[in-house]
Amino acid sequence: MIRWSVLAAGAAVVVGAAFVTGASIPPKPSVAVEKSVEVPATVLGQKTGYFNMPKVMKEYKRAQLSVAKVNDDTKRALAQLTGMRDMFIELKTKMEQTEDEEQKFRINSDMRALARMIEDFDRVESKKRNELAAVLIPEFYDEVHAVVVEMAKAHGLHAVLTFPDAPSPAEMEMPQLKEAKLKPPACQPFYLDPSVDYTDELIQRLNAKFVANGGK
Repeated sequence: MIRWSVLAAGAAVVVGAAFVTGASIPPKPSVAVEKSVEVPATVLGQKTGYFNMPKVMKEYKRAQLSVAKVNDDTKRALAQLTGMRDMFIELKTKMEQTEDEEQKFRINSDMRALARMIEDFDRVESKKRNELAAVLIPEFYDEVHAVVVEMAKAHGLHAVLTFPDAPSPAEMEMPQLKEAKLKPPACQPFYLDPSVDYTDELIQRLNAKFVANGGK
């Protein structure tokens, strides 16, 4: 499968895959960074949503069509490659069975030519798949991201996180997936409202503390 490793038509899929929770993360306090401030417990929580990226990419119809086409093209190319490799094996067997040195020389020349054809064909097909992936992956990202932003605004979400999980209940029982879930990758924001990004304030606080400690 291509590495996507991916929307009016896709909007329903993204919305269906997402669910909203009320996470009790306090809003950014409007205070000087040098001061330590206690955030009141009464502040309103920020809403966070989540969606399963593999499920979205599996059920998003445009991605389905693209993956099907890539798979068909890959199967066709592999069939051709297998046919050429079979021919190579046949030539090799024939050369090993003949005692005629002149015929051996001709067969060996044919084998070298066929080996170059196999190498060239494999390289061209791999290049085509990589070029297609380079086009499709950014398109899928932009399409999904645009709909996630629309969905976030519609639901009043401050952040939408994406996580990897089985696309279907049946796949949940796969041993490989269960093994992967024992060492899960981090959940990461796919959309984040700038008002809840505390990166700059954290840097300011760290630097202020560093200066207050005499640069130590």
